[in-house]
Amino acid sequence: MEEKDEKKELNNAAVEEELDISFLKDVTVKVTGEVGKTTKNFIDILKLKEGDIIKLDKHIEDYIEIYIRGQLFAIGELVVVNDKYAIRVVDLA
Repeated sequence: MEEKDEKKELNNAAVEEELDISFLKDVTVKVTGEVGKTTKNFIDILKLKEGDIIKLDKHIEDYIEIYIRGQLFAIGELVVVNDKYAIRVVDLA
């Protein structure tokens, strides 16, 4: 695990050195992973209660779009890490 962290740090340092983007280190950016979509009538939304299931237009094994500030940035897949959901980036847009 430490080897991966070291490689990541070296890669990050190389990118910063090449592009000189060190001034952007503290910039916060909204990242959104879209798991799926659906359309519901407002009356159906009002009827929702705890435990109800909302069906989405994607399957669990489908790729997930990753957006930065509303723009498609990458494609990923849903994974579980330490009992939490995460997205593994598989391709950059």
